[in-house]
Amino acid sequence: MITMYAIGLGEENKKEILKAYNKLKEEGIDVELIDNPKDLVDKLLSKELKGAVRGSLSSSKVIPYLREKIGKFYRASILKNPFTNNIFLLSPVGIDDISENKEERIKDKIKIIELSSKFLKSYNIVPKVALLSGGRLTDLGRNKIVDETIYEAEKILEYFKGKFNIIHKGILIEEYLKDDCNIIIGIDGISGNLIFRCLGLICKVPGYGAVILSDKNINFIDTSRNANWMRYYNAVKFLAGESFDLFKK
Repeated sequence: MITMYAIGLGEENKKEILKAYNKLKEEGIDVELIDNPKDLVDKLLSKELKGAVRGSLSSSKVIPYLREKIGKFYRASILKNPFTNNIFLLSPVGIDDISENKEERIKDKIKIIELSSKFLKSYNIVPKVALLSGGRLTDLGRNKIVDETIYEAEKILEYFKGKFNIIHKGILIEEYLKDDCNIIIGIDGISGNLIFRCLGLICKVPGYGAVILSDKNINFIDTSRNANWMRYYNAVKFLAGESFDLFKK
């Protein structure tokens, strides 16, 4: 028997996982709980599942195993823009999603932009890309690390010149969101993860979890172990075809 969807059930946050599971079952959605990281991935890749959500399983156990099976991928959190009520993608959000090497990191960000744009276009959303760096553009010369992030963003901006609607205003994430940018590219996975935690877990900005950005079609949503039940529920509903309709209710 094929189960349509599954949520990973780890040792942490079981109450929130069970709340999401029960709500989904009440709505007639075929979902199961899986407590083994490899089983979750293997069942998804063998087509025993139509979609899977990491739930509260450990990222350090699920993500490396998924990479072992499908190769390189990135993650992009789907969040609701608090200024416009539209969705936006935030990436990278995994601490090991992009390279530590400068040149490879730029290539990773270029790939993230291309895959994120493809994802949005599949939902008939026109991509509008924003590049984050470590300070205002007028801060050049104050800090060597900040300077490097600005130069890096400018290189990516130049690469996409004339190809995408893409802007770089430095650290001003609030201005990007007010301008309704729907792809926010963080400095690295650490800062991206921190932005997600501040918005999603502290400020309670609604979201669907993080989609897998890959050349392969993988119906997997990455979620935080510290999320509330709505984030797990939203992730399964997204996989089940709700698209972004939950944000409109």
